[in-house]
Amino acid sequence: MLNLVTRAYPIKLIILTSMGLHLSLSSLTPHASSFDGEEPKLEQPGPLELRALDYIRFRKDIAEIEANALDRASATRDAHNRLAAHESWTLSSGWMAYAALVAADTPAFAESLKAELRGENDIPEGKKQKKRKKKKKKSKKAKGLSEEELKEAQNRFLSKLSANPRYPRQLAGAQEAISAVMAIAQSDHSRVTALGEEYKSKAYSLQKTSWGKKRLPSSKTRISEAEYYANSRPGIAMPTFATTRSDGVKQPGIITSDYTEWTPNWGYKTYNTIQHASGSDAIMDRILNLAARYAVGSLNNRVVSAYAKNNKSEQCLAIARLTLNQCIAATRTPYEEAFCLGEHAIKDVGDCVNWVVKR
Repeated sequence: MLNLVTRAYPIKLIILTSMGLHLSLSSLTPHASSFDGEEPKLEQPGPLELRALDYIRFRKDIAEIEANALDRASATRDAHNRLAAHESWTLSSGWMAYAALVAADTPAFAESLKAELRGENDIPEGKKQKKRKKKKKKSKKAKGLSEEELKEAQNRFLSKLSANPRYPRQLAGAQEAISAVMAIAQSDHSRVTALGEEYKSKAYSLQKTSWGKKRLPSSKTRISEAEYYANSRPGIAMPTFATTRSDGVKQPGIITSDYTEWTPNWGYKTYNTIQHASGSDAIMDRILNLAARYAVGSLNNRVVSAYAKNNKSEQCLAIARLTLNQCIAATRTPYEEAFCLGEHAIKDVGDCVNWVVKR
């Protein structure tokens, strides 16, 4: 069991540390502009954050491999152990959960959820126009809902979600949330692919080094070591997010700076037009549904498990794992192993996780 130490910091954040792991505190400071003037509050992680942790660990492993110079045989061994430790279903569902947090943190989506709870989306268009012409004082009053009214509004919204899981796509801010998710898919894929290409490229140059041509332990031994590593590695830290609640809608507060594996800006930005892959609409519907349920406070492990499913990604990752093991079985030296890791453990996995972006 993890030995977790809890400490409180003045920047409204609690970090859980384990096995000497430290996260940058300044990097987790939320942008005030995304919280509509409300003071962020500390909240313990819920089922969506805990499920997203599986994807965050993958990001962290990629960052660790990037920082570990490929200048000795132990580097490829460490990379293999880390990358082989991710199960296909946990990685695919972890990405779905993280994407839902990104969607829930999108200001436009949060505002459209507030409007939904106020009942504004149920007003016929003609009456909406008239309502906009009323005095500001009256419009502000309309925002305020009693605790009982808010609970009734949340239940009505949840009934809509149950009747039509695609309902969140009809909200005004849905497209902004989808765009935010697609952006992280593209940028994360760019960073992971860059590392895969680097490993493949260095595989050729390693043939000129003595250690790169040195014989490795048998492939059976290496695969067994990777399995042992996966079963014995300790958990990683989970930050307690500075979340906000406004008009019955919760935002997780992960829109932060660039120095942590939780930020949407973790990947490498590209300037290519983002195109949706075939079949991605169904995935976006599930992500928006999760984000909406998270925002109105109606999530449990059962709901997360039901909606954080990405069968195409999971099947692709299972094939990538099988291909990796077959490739490792054929390797005898670090330079051969580096190529296998670059192609199958890194590039293939990056493609499987972020397949929603057409390439």
